Amino acid sequence: MQLSKLYTNEPKFKNIKFNLSGLNVVYAEVRSKLKEKKNSHDLGKTKLAELIDFLFLKEIDKTYFLMKIRKNERSIFENYIFYLEIYLNSGEYLTIRRGVRENTKISISIQNQTTNDFTPPVHWEYERLAIKKAKEVLSTHFAFDFFKSKPYLYRKAISYSLRKQGDFKDVYKLNKFSVGKDIDWKPFMFDLLGFDGELLRKKYQNDSKIGKVKEFVENLKKEYTVNVEERDRIVAEKAIAEADSHEVEQQIDRFNFYEQDKNLTKKGIEEIENEISELNTISYQLNFEIKKLQASIKNNFSFDIYKVKKVFEEAKTYFPGKLAADYDELMKFNEKLTTERNKLLKATLKSKNEKLQQVNKQLLSFNQQREELLSDLTDTDTFSKFKTYQKELVKVEGKLLAFDDKLGAIDKILAKERSIDTLKEEIKFTTEQLKQVFQTTDVNEKYTLIRHNFTRFYKAVMNENALLSWNINKENNVEFIPPKVKSKDNQEEDTAKDEGNTYMKLLCVAFDLAVLISYNKESYYRFVYHDDVLSQQDNGVKTRLLELINTVLMKYDLQYILSVIKSDLPIDENEKFIEFNENQIVLKLHDRDASGTLFGFEF
Repeated sequence: MQLSKLYTNEPKFKNIKFNLSGLNVVYAEVRSKLKEKKNSHDLGKTKLAELIDFLFLKEIDKTYFLMKIRKNERSIFENYIFYLEIYLNSGEYLTIRRGVRENTKISISIQNQTTNDFTPPVHWEYERLAIKKAKEVLSTHFAFDFFKSKPYLYRKAISYSLRKQGDFKDVYKLNKFSVGKDIDWKPFMFDLLGFDGELLRKKYQNDSKIGKVKEFVENLKKEYTVNVEERDRIVAEKAIAEADSHEVEQQIDRFNFYEQDKNLTKKGIEEIENEISELNTISYQLNFEIKKLQASIKNNFSFDIYKVKKVFEEAKTYFPGKLAADYDELMKFNEKLTTERNKLLKATLKSKNEKLQQVNKQLLSFNQQREELLSDLTDTDTFSKFKTYQKELVKVEGKLLAFDDKLGAIDKILAKERSIDTLKEEIKFTTEQLKQVFQTTDVNEKYTLIRHNFTRFYKAVMNENALLSWNINKENNVEFIPPKVKSKDNQEEDTAKDEGNTYMKLLCVAFDLAVLISYNKESYYRFVYHDDVLSQQDNGVKTRLLELINTVLMKYDLQYILSVIKSDLPIDENEKFIEFNENQIVLKLHDRDASGTLFGFEF
């Protein structure tokens, strides 16, 4: 995959058409001697690399130069829309459109051929995608073999093909990884060198999990002031507290309070007295009815025929004998009727007596309750004891809760410590695998090829050997050793040499080229942008570096983008700058006036 075009909708911007293969030079001619007023960065040489990164969907904030430089509280680039056309490994052309005002909305177009000049595509397969989705779409169309079945997208490796000034401080660790954790870049680098990055990632993840679990355990110990060794002692103390609680509960149960509060007690007395009054009324009514029933039973049926006769005689009314006979029969009938009536009266009397007994029992109970409540209402000593027991019960229950909390915390700690043991076993297994990999680096073809080319390229420029290597540190994690420079006779040079900025740049160049060549037969990046690598180099180093670049580009299908200031070009035997061919220069910048800058104006 190579860069094809970079252009904007603004006419002053210097649109760029790249050479798909070979050397692409971003050439800056700086004549001003007032370095404090003018410098190469003002021209936009370095900004070009940032723009390419921007169009590869780097996420930005208001500190990014396109957002930071403002006028009247608005970005001076607000109306800019940038386009990057890319030549894919599939032979298609892909164009990315990204504006400054809506920089989180991305459009993508796929074409079979390049567009005319710097005219944007008419048709866009994907429009106004969110950045996350746009990255996924780009990853699909880039179709890099390296990223298949890996947990990261194309941007993870882009800075090894787009080295800006801040990325030349370390061969392995890019500037964007400087504030992150090792897990953010070391597993990827392990993958890039041909090893199993997932192995290292699991190791870091388990280390992180153990760290979080240990922190959680320490917080629990501080919060509950417990040690796991004290668990059984706490169980024993809890048992004692439970026994105390049971005893206090029994003491409270011995108090026959219907209501504990005095106001409730008074209310209870009033309710009981109402019940007693109603029961007394019922009792009086029952007693009255019982007396009437008893009296009714005593009164037998009486009918005196002689008195009846006398009445009739006095009334001088004839009383026939037959009528007397009928009255005798009537008397017998009434006697029988009286007997039956008395049976019913006795049954009713029995029922009334039973109900009266129940009422009397209820009255007795309610009277006892009233007496007890009245006693409770006036017995302050008893109530004080009750309150004392209540307080004691609350205190004991508080202890029980505290014991439960401590036991719960200890059980959580023990469970977490068991999980740590499991994680340690996993780490042990992973570590053994890493050690096995470390002992067999010579069979890793990709790694062997990368470091062979790295050494070869550095030696071609510096006439010295540089070594790539790694080891396993005290934490059983992979440690990438800074490349060591050795002389012809294989003696290690002064370490200050390979730590210096100029030498480190060359080490980074050698590494990036070695990686690209090692992946050249796969679908991968086929371009690299190195910003200002000739600066401050020895003239012989510059010449040999350019010769190396040309040799590599002739042999491999790669695109090399080099930004350079004219004054940094190597000088031939006639003390003249060795210039590039016009077709190699894709962008010319100068400081004669504002028109020589990338954007066509100074900012």
